[in-house]
Amino acid sequence: MNMMSNTDVAAFVESRFGENKAKTLGHIGQGGENNKKGADFEGAYAVHTVCRLGATKTPAECAHYRISCQETAFVDDLCVRELMTGHKVNYQAKNSDGTAANWDAEMQNRFDMQAIIDADHHKAASHEQVLVVSSEAKAAANDAKIPDGMRSFCRSEYFPYEHSSTELVMVHGPLRDALTALCASARLSRMDEAYRLILGQWHADNRNGRTVLDVLTKAKASSRPDIFGGFHPPEADQMVAANDDQNTPPRWLTELLDRFQMGPVAVECTAFKVSYNGMEVKVAVNAAAPEPSKLSELRSPGEVLMLLMTLEAGMLADRQPTGGDQQ
Repeated sequence: MNMMSNTDVAAFVESRFGENKAKTLGHIGQGGENNKKGADFEGAYAVHTVCRLGATKTPAECAHYRISCQETAFVDDLCVRELMTGHKVNYQAKNSDGTAANWDAEMQNRFDMQAIIDADHHKAASHEQVLVVSSEAKAAANDAKIPDGMRSFCRSEYFPYEHSSTELVMVHGPLRDALTALCASARLSRMDEAYRLILGQWHADNRNGRTVLDVLTKAKASSRPDIFGGFHPPEADQMVAANDDQNTPPRWLTELLDRFQMGPVAVECTAFKVSYNGMEVKVAVNAAAPEPSKLSELRSPGEVLMLLMTLEAGMLADRQPTGGDQQ
């Protein structure tokens, strides 16, 4: 099989199908490239947000910062809720230095409506709306256009776009500082690996939102050897209510299964086995209880099994052999 360049493919299409089809192919490719750049930019900013909060808050405080994406909103790319204070921040990410990243009448109207939604519907104690752009000059120009009456809750912020995580860590000081704190190391290779682990954790499960503690704890658990030397999450026994009887499933699990009529729990040694429609998931007796907000968001038995699988995967990662114990 020949590995051909994009230019070669375009030339082949023009020769075989004609100039108009070659132009159509170019438009398809440009649209796909723009979508990829936008998605990459949003993911990078989400990682930056997780790292910034993880580096400046205690692990216990990180449990109170919940991050979600693509909510039903006029400012919808990223949302950060500070659960203890009721503060809510919405971000619109524009990987552009052109008109798409402008603070214009349409953008102003969207931000104004989102502020009303946050105050009157979400009942946020306070809120911010942030336009994140990949041009420093554009961010400054946008800030200058925001009306005085909206400056208390609206702003534009610069965040760079780079083609690789290594380049991003190298050029963006705030991200580099946060990763240095989380890794307890200024080694570029270690920080880059930590960035990639956090990005993977975020993309793996962000449909219903995640706390900063959850993302960082699972990234640390998947790191072998552990490169997050500056992040120390609470031990499992600090995160869950005591369960002295290992033959009795925790209340949160039994109530969850009752809610969806998924049948009883089977006890197997150090785990509780959940069976449903031919599928099985095991939950360790010392598994951390999911956050109440995450439990309340579940809508089907399938979503219940997905949640329990994340608990199972986390416990398996914790038991994974390291160093000389590896086979």
